Amino acid sequence: MKKLLTLAALLASSAALAAPFVDPANWSSNKPSEVQVGGVLRTINLADFKTLNPFTYRESPNMPTTLAAGGLMVLDVVTNEYIPYMAESFKLSPDKTTFTLKIRSGMKWSDGKDITAEDWITTFTIESDEKVGSNAFSGWFPNDKPIKVTKIGSDTIQMKFPFPDVTAYEQLSSFFPNPTHIYMPVYKSKGAEGIKEMGGITDKPESIVTSGAFKLDKYTPGERAVLVKNPYYGEWNKDSAGKSLPYLDGVQINFVADQNAYLAQYLAGNADVYAPDNRDRLAQVKAAVDGKKLDANLIVNASSRASSDFMVLNVDNGNSFKGKLFRNVKFRQALSMLTNRDAMVDLTLGGLGQPTYTGVYPVFSSWISKDADKYKYNFAQANTYLDALGFQKRGADGIRVDSKGNRLSFNLTTNAENTRRQQFAGILKEEFKKAGIELNTSFIAFNLMTAQLDAKPGFAPRDFDAIIIGLVGGSAIFPGSGDNVLKCTKLPDDGNLHMFNQTNKCLFPFETQMLNLYYKGRQE
Repeated sequence: MKKLLTLAALLASSAALAAPFVDPANWSSNKPSEVQVGGVLRTINLADFKTLNPFTYRESPNMPTTLAAGGLMVLDVVTNEYIPYMAESFKLSPDKTTFTLKIRSGMKWSDGKDITAEDWITTFTIESDEKVGSNAFSGWFPNDKPIKVTKIGSDTIQMKFPFPDVTAYEQLSSFFPNPTHIYMPVYKSKGAEGIKEMGGITDKPESIVTSGAFKLDKYTPGERAVLVKNPYYGEWNKDSAGKSLPYLDGVQINFVADQNAYLAQYLAGNADVYAPDNRDRLAQVKAAVDGKKLDANLIVNASSRASSDFMVLNVDNGNSFKGKLFRNVKFRQALSMLTNRDAMVDLTLGGLGQPTYTGVYPVFSSWISKDADKYKYNFAQANTYLDALGFQKRGADGIRVDSKGNRLSFNLTTNAENTRRQQFAGILKEEFKKAGIELNTSFIAFNLMTAQLDAKPGFAPRDFDAIIIGLVGGSAIFPGSGDNVLKCTKLPDDGNLHMFNQTNKCLFPFETQMLNLYYKGRQE
C-alpha cells in the first residue's frame, strides 16, 4: 500500500510540473518587471454576436475564437516560424504528409476538466460532418481528399494530409480543441441537429466552456459581454519570468450601432482601444489627445490589415435579366472600371488604405503579380462596354435601357453598422449614375445581410443583387482565399464563402481554374 501511495504521489507531482508554454520575451515591448497586473480592458464590437457555438459561427470577430486559447501550433511573431503551443512537441514524416503531435499535459478547460487528445478528435469529428455546416468543413477536404485525424495513445494525435501541404502549419494553428464532455454526448444522442442547437446567445454563461485566457461571465444580448480571467489558463501559460497569464482580470465588450457610435464611446472614455478607419476619425482622436481631453497614446500606421472590402454580385439565377447580366464578364469589367477606388481611399479612408484588385490583400504585396489584370477606373471604356452590351439608349431619368426595355438597375446592400462601407456604396451610386446605371442602396443589420449571403438556392431565398462585405485573414506563407472561399461544388456548406455563386456547381471556367491553381500552389 505504501509503495502504491508513493507512486500515486509521484504521478501527481509529475502532472503538476508539466512544462507550460512560455511566451518568448521578445514578443512583448515591456520587460516582465514593468508589467502592471489587473484591470479590465473595455472594447467595442460593431453589432452583437450571432452565436456562441464554436461549430456554426461565420462572422468575424466572434465569441468562440475570442474565448479559445489557440491551436496545436502558434506563429512566432518575431521569427515568422510556427512553434508548438497546445502541442508540446511534434514530428513530421519524411514524405511531409503526416504530423504526429504530443498534446501538452497540464492544460485544463475553464470548468477544471483536463484538455486531452480526445478533445481534438471530437472537434475533427464534428467539423468534418457535412450536416453540421461548420465553417471549417472545407478545410478538412483539400482538393476533395480527406485529412485523417487519429488518436495515438492517450496523449498523442496524428494528422495525415493527402499531399505535402504548405498550409499544414496554418491548419495546425487553427485546429482549436472543443470539450468532449460538453459536445460529444449531444452529438452521439442528437447528431448534427443537436450540435446546431447549442451555443445560443441566450444560453447561460456558465454553460460555455473555454480553453482561453478568459471565460464568459455575463452576456446581455445587444448590450455587452463580460469576460473574466480563466484561472486554469495561467497554469500552463507563463511569461518569460514565470508569471501566470493573462495579466488582465477581464474584458468587457460593449456592442454599438455603428462606427460613429464607436468613436463617440472612445472619446467619452468608455473604451480603452480604438483603431480609426479614416482620416477624419483619426483627426478627432488627435484633437482630443492634443487638447488634453483624452489620455491616450496615438500610434500612427502601426500596421496594415490583412483585409479588404469588395462587392459581391449574385449570379445564382442565370435565367433572370440580372442573373444573365451579372454572369457577363464584360459587364463585371465595366463595373470595375466605374469603381473609383482612389476616390474611395481618399474620401472615405482619408488615404489610410490601398486600392485592391485581386483576392490577395495588399499587405502581402510580394504575392501580387504585376501582370494581373486590374480593370482600373476608366469611365470612357466602361461606357463603351455598356454600349456593346446593348444598353445604348437612356430613359428620361438618364438610366440605360436595352432593346427589350430592361432598365440597367440593381440593388446594393451593406451592413448598417459599417459607415465605411456605406460611404463606399454612396461613391459607387454616384459613379454608376453618371454611366446610366441605377444603384439602389440599402443598409441592414450585419446578421441579416450574412443570412442572405449564406442562403442556398432551394433551401432559402438568395434575394439580393449585390452586397458590399469584407474578408479578413491569410498569412505571408500562403496568402489569399482558402477552400471555403474558392470551392463551388459541394452541399451544404463546402464553399460557404463562395459568395457570388451558391448553386453548388461551378458556373465559369475561371472558378475551376483558380481552384486548381490554388491546390497546385499549396503543394509547392
